[in-house]
Amino acid sequence: MKQGFTLIELMVVVLIIGILSSIALPQYQRSVDKARAAEAVVTAKSIVDAAALYATTFRACPGALSDLDVKVGDTTTNWTFGVASEGARNCGASVSPVKGTAFTAVRILVKNAATSPSGLESGSMYWHCTSGSCTDFFRNINAKPISGSSQYYQ
Repeated sequence: MKQGFTLIELMVVVLIIGILSSIALPQYQRSVDKARAAEAVVTAKSIVDAAALYATTFRACPGALSDLDVKVGDTTTNWTFGVASEGARNCGASVSPVKGTAFTAVRILVKNAATSPSGLESGSMYWHCTSGSCTDFFRNINAKPISGSSQYYQ
């Protein structure tokens, strides 16, 4: 009696492996995207807090990452970070993902109707999509649109 697998049995095994991998790979990609978003959120919040401290001390937003007391490289594997300001006293972080979108994370230090989104008070932090479509990123971090805006999230 011969031992071994027939061609049909091997083809069925390869088919099953193919089906399982086609189900698992998209889920893996979503998990990787969420991990990258979490990395950006943690780093951006660190920069925002350091920028707020800087602005409180010097009464101006920082001009560069090197002005802040935070250890962040200008570029990581997935993101490019910098400092940003929206208005004279709303300081924060600029974040540019590799996939072509960009956004800022800003803490409102002094409420200003001209430069602060409506519905937020001094001390609030918000996200602002500055280019591209940031919808997927904001969905990954569970941010909600501010007063129906497609650019401002909290």
